[in-house]
Amino acid sequence: MEKLVIAFGGNALLRNGDVPSFESQYSRSVDAFNGIWEILEDNRVVITHGNGPQVGNILLQNEFSRSITPSMPLHGCGAMSMGFIGHIMSLAYDNVRLQRGFSREPIVIITRTLVSEDDPAFLNPSKPIGPFYTKQEADTFVQDRNWSMKEDSGRGWRRLVPSPAPMDIMERNSIIRLLADGFQPIAVGGGGIPIVRRKGKFIGVDAVIDKDLASSLLATIIEADRFMILTDVPYAYTHYGTKDQEKIGKISLDELQRLYDMGYFASGSMGPKIKAAMEFVRKGGKKSIITSIENSGKAFHDHSGTIIVPP
Repeated sequence: MEKLVIAFGGNALLRNGDVPSFESQYSRSVDAFNGIWEILEDNRVVITHGNGPQVGNILLQNEFSRSITPSMPLHGCGAMSMGFIGHIMSLAYDNVRLQRGFSREPIVIITRTLVSEDDPAFLNPSKPIGPFYTKQEADTFVQDRNWSMKEDSGRGWRRLVPSPAPMDIMERNSIIRLLADGFQPIAVGGGGIPIVRRKGKFIGVDAVIDKDLASSLLATIIEADRFMILTDVPYAYTHYGTKDQEKIGKISLDELQRLYDMGYFASGSMGPKIKAAMEFVRKGGKKSIITSIENSGKAFHDHSGTIIVPP
């Protein structure tokens, strides 16, 4: 029996063309748990997940109703998405486990992630979130709310927020204890709710933490044997999407770092996953895996997927 962190990508709940309803996200979640069931059954696993589409919809609802009820801060909306997704995933997990006769109960942990107020990301907000606005609306938000705004490809103006590096997982001890006691933790949703320590107090901040980096940090903290990132492709690739596309199988940390430095992995797609996978191995992890949900069983047994090992 091994200890793992499995990070679900956005396709675990929504795929291109899906209507973002509760029912469709539940159905995708059932498919995801059926896809990794053998791994869950034979190992101790913490499940983490993204929240991009879900928190985006909450932000839309937040803005459209601001004349009726006070708008909530981004970190509050992140917490809402964590509870919403946790409900979907625990419901799907429970129904799959009932079919398979498995007794390990799920538990959703609303997770906070500590970041540094001195992180350079706070001086250079770069992550676009929320709805599109007109130039006039954007100027008003800059003046009234001190938001950073940027025009987005001719579609309108969007808010930019920082994306600081995760420093610690606040609920680390609860996750470790629950895992040891035989529960199935679902944690670190969307990278966690970002908080800072200021003048002896913890304070929520409006930022977006990369979910794969936060999941990698959690895997290191709990001393996992493996860190698995599940996305919508069975491998990471060089020259992705071109005629020269080539899959990456088993690869050493040093060799993958060389490819990363050469710019093969886009910052908006595979780049953060590669970085998170390398971080886990660099900090002492035995193995990171990047693959699809459908390919996860074969990848777990080293028969497929991109597998990163120490130098």
